[in-house]
Amino acid sequence: MKNLFRFTIFSLVFASSVFANANSNQTNMSQPNTTDYHSGFYLKLSGAALLPSETGLGSFTDSWQYANADGSTIRSLSKPSKADYKFAWGVLVGYDASSLPNFAEAEYFYLSNSNHNYNTTSDGPASFGSVFFNVGFPLTPGQDFVSDAYLIYRVNQVDIRAGHRFYVADNHLEISPSIGVRWSDLVHNLSFAVGHVRTSYWGVGPVFGIDGVYTLYKGLKLLSHFDAAIVVGSVKANSKLDFFGKSKYISPSTNRVVPTLAAKLGLRYDFIFSNKSSLRIEAGYQTAVYIGVFDILTGFTQIPAIGQVQRIASITTDNFSYSGPYASIAFHM
Repeated sequence: MKNLFRFTIFSLVFASSVFANANSNQTNMSQPNTTDYHSGFYLKLSGAALLPSETGLGSFTDSWQYANADGSTIRSLSKPSKADYKFAWGVLVGYDASSLPNFAEAEYFYLSNSNHNYNTTSDGPASFGSVFFNVGFPLTPGQDFVSDAYLIYRVNQVDIRAGHRFYVADNHLEISPSIGVRWSDLVHNLSFAVGHVRTSYWGVGPVFGIDGVYTLYKGLKLLSHFDAAIVVGSVKANSKLDFFGKSKYISPSTNRVVPTLAAKLGLRYDFIFSNKSSLRIEAGYQTAVYIGVFDILTGFTQIPAIGQVQRIASITTDNFSYSGPYASIAFHM
């Protein structure tokens, strides 16, 4: 963590010094309005209520079978482990160069979403089966059986980027492209009474972003953000079941390139003080997706009575995403 902090500070100082000395190469579309732009550091704190989502097998744990009264038809129903909105937060430190509308930023984002899912036999299923493992058994009418699982998603992410602010339409529109580097670390952990299904990914890669800010009326502004990254890293997965003895399934660390996309849309109000410092309050909606970031292992357990040996049945690759409302407050010194 110390090395990451040092790298962040070095990157900010280096980027700001490069931009500050690039005056001879500048090609502005327009000079910024002096009431809106000034040099200095700024700090932004944000919070969001985000709902995670995963494709593939990641959130599906059980298969419940229901029979008609005459037994002529069996209906299988999947009961996924459902995530819910949980709090996520981020912090951003940036610097606007003194001679040019160039900037450098370092941003940290953290999401930890834990949900408890509890399914019972209260709706009268005829049998129960596991999606991840070949485990299933009939249920007699009135039999008490519980499927109890915890699903945890965790995201740690750091962006270090630098960019330039262009001002057009008489300074009513600000467009800010940026480039930089992204470090991402994601975890999926599904645990239940007799085992778990886990997968994790980490990687580093380039990120490109663009921000647009349009002044609607005085300090009220409409804003949007979009970024895309290609993260190069590794994914690993393992599953465990303690049912017919102890069964473990392991996929070693595998190289993986993960494209990521993120977007925001919101409103911001700027309070400009007499010394040109400003307070910015922002609210809106955000979303992001990590493509092919998780591997999910499924397996067959060993059942000697029927001559079945333990083995990995399949490895599915899942996308992970989140979305929800956010709010932030920023102070520009």
